[in-house]
Amino acid sequence: MTGLVLTAREAKPAKRRLSLLAAGVVLVSAWGSNSFAAGAFDTKDPDYLARGKALVEQGKISDACLPSSATAPDKAYTAIPEPSAELIAAAVKEGQVVLNSGISDKASINAFQGAFELRYPGVKLVVASGSSASLEERFLADHAAGNQEVDAVITNKIQWATEALKEKAILPLDQTIPGFFSSWPSGSWKWETEYGALAPALYRALGFAYNSDLVKGDLVPTKWEDLANPAFKGQLLAVDPAASATYARVWKHIMDTVGDDTMKKIGDNMIKQPLYTDIQPAAQVLGAGGGMVIMEMGLNVAASMKASGAPVQAVVPDTATGPQYVLGVAADAPHPNAVKLFTHWLYSAEGQWVTSCSAVAGTVAYPAGGAKTFVQIDSVSKSDMAKIKELLGI
Repeated sequence: MTGLVLTAREAKPAKRRLSLLAAGVVLVSAWGSNSFAAGAFDTKDPDYLARGKALVEQGKISDACLPSSATAPDKAYTAIPEPSAELIAAAVKEGQVVLNSGISDKASINAFQGAFELRYPGVKLVVASGSSASLEERFLADHAAGNQEVDAVITNKIQWATEALKEKAILPLDQTIPGFFSSWPSGSWKWETEYGALAPALYRALGFAYNSDLVKGDLVPTKWEDLANPAFKGQLLAVDPAASATYARVWKHIMDTVGDDTMKKIGDNMIKQPLYTDIQPAAQVLGAGGGMVIMEMGLNVAASMKASGAPVQAVVPDTATGPQYVLGVAADAPHPNAVKLFTHWLYSAEGQWVTSCSAVAGTVAYPAGGAKTFVQIDSVSKSDMAKIKELLGI
């Protein structure tokens, strides 16, 4: 699947479009009415609205991200089947669904929990977050031991997901929702393996960000090539391509996009001591003015920093890559009906809205949180990694 691209459609009227504000990318839906509320559910029910208001007051979700604020889904999205009354009743009887989440930021987790429980107050969503590698290793070990305690995993690792499918630790998505892929797009939105298929529920495009106190006017970068500007010499904060598979893929995309000569110029501008292994400490340096531009920052990180008062502006170039997140339902889930209900919700227009808004991400139903064109890169070869390092001079 290396190199597959998926172009977001942009056919909506302006008043229904998600606004990506330059100040860290805040998703806003203050225009219009509730007529485009996600899914076929009644988001005007007084009890529902009261509980939604309580979630906002508790800081678990913003008013803009509530399902009652949703705009119309993108034309590329086809509604998946709604859960039956029998499934909902069975899920309520089980009482909870336990999720290992590869999405670890608190804002996203709180919103997922709040919105799902808002829709289904009889089913509690219990989320374990932390080191995704440790959680995934434990998940497979518990499956092998016949002692599974987790109902599903959200992961961005296609190799792990393939192994889990091979070991029959997780189910192909169309076994949880029969006929799912008849309405879901293919290409970047479908992870196909010889053991079955899964579907990314969202992706986070990784672009770059700049310190708005230091970068102004014509110097503001809008595309990858702009980072070769000599004005950024010794001012470009960057992450080590060898630090993670995600960073390696983004660097490969940049190399493929700009070409060898421009890649060398970007390398000449990089601060190489230190070369960061994680975006968070590098982001703090950017906010403090220790560099003018940072590579490979997600919109969610920039939004969080901006909310804290940091002078950070994020940019996603027209073409970008980044981590995609799929849901893998445990084959031996302890709460099989509750996790099936959660799966329906996550891939529904309602779940897609909450995901896109709270996680600042691109989804099939709401693509504006991503890039115009998403480039899927599954892996980076040893020769590509060697070339990336040589061109960057690291």
